[in-house]
Amino acid sequence: MDTDDEYIQRLASFIRANEVRLAQSPFLYPRNSLSWFPFYGPQRPVILSIQYHHLYDLLLRLEALGLPVGPLDVSFDIPSHPAKYISLSTHSDRSEVLSLNSFRSSISAITSLSLPSYWWLKPDPRAINLDLKYIYSCFTKLPAILIKAAEPNSVPAMFRGSLDISLLPLDVFKNMQSLECVDIDPRILIGWDRLAQSLRSLKIRRSGIEDLSDIFLKSILHDEAQRGSGNPHPHLGQNPDLSSHDDLQEERGPSVTHHPAPAQNLHPLSWTFLKYLSLRENAMTFFPTNVLSCLTSLTHLDLASNLLVSVPLGLATLYNLIFLDLSDNLIDTVLGIYTELVQIQTLHLTRNRLESICGLERLKTLSRVDLRQNLIQESAEIGRLSTLPNITEVWVDGNPFLEREENYRVKCFDVFWKEGKVIRLDGATPNILERSGLS
Repeated sequence: MDTDDEYIQRLASFIRANEVRLAQSPFLYPRNSLSWFPFYGPQRPVILSIQYHHLYDLLLRLEALGLPVGPLDVSFDIPSHPAKYISLSTHSDRSEVLSLNSFRSSISAITSLSLPSYWWLKPDPRAINLDLKYIYSCFTKLPAILIKAAEPNSVPAMFRGSLDISLLPLDVFKNMQSLECVDIDPRILIGWDRLAQSLRSLKIRRSGIEDLSDIFLKSILHDEAQRGSGNPHPHLGQNPDLSSHDDLQEERGPSVTHHPAPAQNLHPLSWTFLKYLSLRENAMTFFPTNVLSCLTSLTHLDLASNLLVSVPLGLATLYNLIFLDLSDNLIDTVLGIYTELVQIQTLHLTRNRLESICGLERLKTLSRVDLRQNLIQESAEIGRLSTLPNITEVWVDGNPFLEREENYRVKCFDVFWKEGKVIRLDGATPNILERSGLS
């Protein structure tokens, strides 16, 4: 059987078997101070996970049937990150192409499909075309999708040394509310102008992108301009104008400098509905302030596992932000953090370089804070949080004072007890013995 036809049949079978769950929108919210998790209705929703090259091949087949999918003939030269697109990354999800994903802070459950017992039979071309049309119809209704890099054994050998990749239009996904990109440069996607007006949740992991304004500003303006020109991209068989190609590379290519893009030129609805943004594992050294003004709807921001040396400036612009994850960075001070996080309720600072938490005591709306695996030397530092009116949970495991102070839990609980509060410390309230030691 032809490999493409085999894949089409497997995908169609998968969608048919999971129509209801695929149609459910996974809506994230924080269960506790440690993670986001999805709200599940009667059935747990399923996120369609698909490799870039499989999605591109599908769009080619759909276009051959006369279905509108967007431009498929625009190449993107990314010489600095070719491995992203042939799955040489050591962080590969190691799953089959078709998978079930429960939408947690990352992919947590993947179930692969097996081929039917009649896989060796030659497929009926008419049946394949019907499957393609069915897939297209479902794509237009899907609320969520995960696009990831290709696995090494799934890329044809002839393409493994290529430094070029074709841009991938997402016009077919007309109901997109949640998008996750793993091990791909999001600049290879076409349609950010429309995505910016529909997305509620966006996750970008291990992208290799240097300046986020390339996505949140420049790609939108570029796609709007190209879409409005009436001839957005050169068709196959034509010789595109070189100056236009240079402009495309300038907009889509890797960012070298950090020149601000004109956020005021965006459509008024751009990023209006975006509530959840995860940018973990992107080796970010800064968060561009010029994108903050268009992200004011954010309630949850995940910047964990990057290279930030301080709390990003300008976060006060995100006046709806209640959840911030800065775990696994290089932050050594939180002085002045209260000027940036005016409404924060949950704050993750685990695996940083904090010796002092001076500044956190002025976050009046803070209720949960994670300080695990820092460099805090004394339990008295935790006492700074006792005056916070809404504090309920504190996580401190992995700090040096745990080994130095035998009764550190009692000392911590006692400070809060004197302020009339009983908190959870590392997930647990004081036991009977610890309560007996409170003054």
